[in-house]
Amino acid sequence: MAITMRNVHFSLPLFVSLIVFLGAPRLQAQTEIGVMGGVSLYSGDLSPQEIGLYFQDVRPAFGAFARFGVGRAFALRAGVSAGTVTADASENGLALSGLSFRSRITEFSLVGELNLFTIGQRIAPYVFGGGAVFRFSPEAEFDGDFVQLQPLGTEGQGLPGYDAPYSLTQWAIPLGLGVKILLSDQVTLGLEFGGRKLFTDYLDDVSANSFNYGDVLEGNGELAARLSLPFVEDPDLDGSYSRGGDYDDWYYIGGVSLSFRLSGGSRGSWNSGRGIGCPTF
Repeated sequence: MAITMRNVHFSLPLFVSLIVFLGAPRLQAQTEIGVMGGVSLYSGDLSPQEIGLYFQDVRPAFGAFARFGVGRAFALRAGVSAGTVTADASENGLALSGLSFRSRITEFSLVGELNLFTIGQRIAPYVFGGGAVFRFSPEAEFDGDFVQLQPLGTEGQGLPGYDAPYSLTQWAIPLGLGVKILLSDQVTLGLEFGGRKLFTDYLDDVSANSFNYGDVLEGNGELAARLSLPFVEDPDLDGSYSRGGDYDDWYYIGGVSLSFRLSGGSRGSWNSGRGIGCPTF
């Protein structure tokens, strides 16, 4: 699998190989592989609040990862995750009634995990953060089928005087927290939830940029124009519209993981984290 983002060529085998190569001198102590199952959800222009839990927008997510121990209480984790985000302004009670989207997301990430402390030697709460690259493609339902929105240019993208079409491959910063529970010397159960700070406002194809409806209709076609303002019964051809709100786009992934130790010997408890000020309870 290969993804091209501007002048950066990204491939999963190269990504994993680079991680292992850079960390090889320190990663031999603890190596685990694991799988994750959980949920994904969205927050952004089509959300009624910047931070909230909208159960109607929750969708399944899954992933796989490799974790490499570094030092007493720190680990590097390389993973791939897949999920779907969706929102409907009508269901969320917004004035932008008629705007909705869904987008499948594939994410490749490298994050660091820091154990904060231990509870009973087998439970370790942790925080994580790092970098990720993800692929998305917002779609909207039209006449009983789903239409990809980015190629349409619903806010005039690609026309003279407007921004270029946004890239469907973007960078993100994963941030979150979780807890790891040792079920045995070889098996770890994890619970985790985290958000992704994005550098695009087009996860939902909606931004705060203004556009002229007549420009979209003439330059990008009737379908682009109809999907740009489905909540306006009679759009003004010369009118300037802005669909987005004050909220940045985020997506979230949370779930349960199960990981299996491949190397590093037996382990009866988490390290206490001595030397970095982490208490043991």
